[in-house]
Amino acid sequence: MIPFPSEQDILVGILVFLRVSLLLLLLPVLGHKLVPKPVKAGLVGILTLVLFPVVAPSVPVIQPDPIHMALFAIQEMLLAAALGLMAQLIFAAAQFAGQVMSLQMGMAVANIFDPATSSQSAVVAQFVGIFAILMWLASGAHHMFILSLVESFTLMPVGTPWSIQGWEVLAQATANMFELAIKLMAPVLLLLFFVYVALGLIARAVPQIQVFFVSFPLSVGLGLLILGLAFPAFMALMYDAFIGLEQGVPMFLHRLSGQ
Repeated sequence: MIPFPSEQDILVGILVFLRVSLLLLLLPVLGHKLVPKPVKAGLVGILTLVLFPVVAPSVPVIQPDPIHMALFAIQEMLLAAALGLMAQLIFAAAQFAGQVMSLQMGMAVANIFDPATSSQSAVVAQFVGIFAILMWLASGAHHMFILSLVESFTLMPVGTPWSIQGWEVLAQATANMFELAIKLMAPVLLLLFFVYVALGLIARAVPQIQVFFVSFPLSVGLGLLILGLAFPAFMALMYDAFIGLEQGVPMFLHRLSGQ
């Protein structure tokens, strides 16, 4: 007969379930709204059942009162949210770069519905976001995050106190997001800057030319052209950013545990 789980096993199982489920829901591809809910539920259940025998022996005795359990549950959810945020920051950088490039090209009004965020987004931002998903899968970052989830229970067992050094790593990752976004959109913005300067000089020298109407096709055409020419560098930046998570996530867990 299968032994009935003890009260400690049930409490530990709930905490493991919270960390696993929230992290998978926040990951860029596995947590996408278009992924069927039964697939998400099955993956969460399998990972919870696999990780529970590994995690349970290292968890200290949990007091069965609601206050202690609520504190542990909040801690687990915050840790999963922090891990998911490190992945989402790279996608946020790509989306931000796409939005700015669309605005500078004059395509700000060419918006389409984004099912991931349930809002309107620019065409270039949608294209960059889809490309970021492909690079996420190509780099194997989703496998790395599942392995990091397993490692997190070793580095940060349930109930482990946190160190402020971990939040410094997370703040640095947020700063790196803006740096990556600037690198991604720099070729397009630099070219369009010189285009607009040249159009301004033409408008000053020859007022008869309708620069306002000329600038629309010119900025869109040149913007898409330079985006296509800079695409190899774009791919390299995105790939390196996702590969960098392989060192960034374990470093965050080490710093958060005070090691």
